[in-house]
Amino acid sequence: MTWSAGDARELMLCGLTHDGRAVARPGDGPVVFVRGGLPGQRILARLTTVKKRMAEARLLEVLARAADERPAPCPHAEACGGCAWQTLPYPAQLVWKRRLLTDALTRIGGIKEADALTRPTLPSPANAFGPGEWQYRNKMEFAFAPGPDGLPRLGLRRRASHEVVEVDACLLQTDRTMRILAALRRLVPAHGLPARHPENPDAAALRFAVIREPATDPSACVVELITGPAVNAPAVAGLGRALLSGPWGVSGFIHSTRAAPSDLAYGEKTVLALGRAALAESLRVDGHAAPLRFALGHGAFFQVNTPATELLYSSAVKLAAGYGGIPGDRGGACWDLYCGVGGLALSFAPYFHTVLGLESVPAAVALARRNAAAFSHCRFECADASRVGEYFRRFGTPNLVSADPPRAGLDPRVTRALVRARPAALLMVSCNPATLARDVAALSPAYELKAVQPVDLFPQTPHVESAAFLCLRQ
Repeated sequence: MTWSAGDARELMLCGLTHDGRAVARPGDGPVVFVRGGLPGQRILARLTTVKKRMAEARLLEVLARAADERPAPCPHAEACGGCAWQTLPYPAQLVWKRRLLTDALTRIGGIKEADALTRPTLPSPANAFGPGEWQYRNKMEFAFAPGPDGLPRLGLRRRASHEVVEVDACLLQTDRTMRILAALRRLVPAHGLPARHPENPDAAALRFAVIREPATDPSACVVELITGPAVNAPAVAGLGRALLSGPWGVSGFIHSTRAAPSDLAYGEKTVLALGRAALAESLRVDGHAAPLRFALGHGAFFQVNTPATELLYSSAVKLAAGYGGIPGDRGGACWDLYCGVGGLALSFAPYFHTVLGLESVPAAVALARRNAAAFSHCRFECADASRVGEYFRRFGTPNLVSADPPRAGLDPRVTRALVRARPAALLMVSCNPATLARDVAALSPAYELKAVQPVDLFPQTPHVESAAFLCLRQ
């Protein structure tokens, strides 16, 4: 049978990929990837791309539901692109996340015993609002776009589209965030501020609204508006003052600008800060007598699920301790690459005589140094992780190297430097099973994977965080 783009096919879905697509394996054609389906569903889909061994398709209709499928709890589930897995019961999500990790380690990493080395996924812990699978985010980035009437829309992107869905009941957010979002929708047009169209950039328009609610400080809530550099700054300032004086619980307001056309919710320049705009989070990590407190800049990276981050960092420490990665009597050295504001590095602080963090973003390094005030044996330097080879040559080899790189994984120069210098142990934190598996394979000439602990920081989505421990081959 010939398979061609544009054909409508009935498919039985049997699996999931790490980016949330469902998989069908028809006996008479290529493997088909379908966005929006679940394993166990029988569907009608239209083929959009067909190659020799794989095809992509768009879901048209669910002909038969999966046995464990649940109704989507969110009223925006059909439109919003944020939560691809909310029709999958939470216990099943945890099972699939572990499977995605083991599949990547087997297929990409060449780890034959990946299933035996990978532990069950730790669920997102309960939070102040209830079960940990909902209302867990301490930060959300909402996009602006002009609506059909030309007036600004504010919400989350529709699946596979630049169109904005005006969500008013996001179940990953607190009620306060939803009230602030509703207030912004009223205040933005009242202050005459236009929205930026992603396909027709306007330097005088609004781009993003970022709302941050530190999980460990209920009184704090900071709103950041990211605009083009030519926006009407007095109008934005007036909007900020209106937010601070209103009944929505906003404690701080920040206006930042971004000139780069890339569609990222990251301000390049801070124009204005009003109210209590400083942010802080606390983490309870195994081995620490008191919570670790982190000062955060409004643009600083910090995990969006605070209780699950505590679980992730504690798991990293336990893995390193359980497999001999931590020397006794608080000796030796730990170096943390891509250290950000110091979360993982400071988690290891009670166990080592010396801790060094490397980070390429100056503002993050400044915050890391501030966060390390209680740890005189910890230092942080502004240096790209790819320069770690220079540090090995200057200072020798530490006992443990930890790393929490971006989704792209380790820079190849980091991998090569680790294989040459051969520190005794590696602790890898990853948000991408595919790049983790690739990095494990690249390190395999010198290192053996001992254990992987997946942790669910992102319920209702296919994203899975993990901590992996590797030691030198004997």
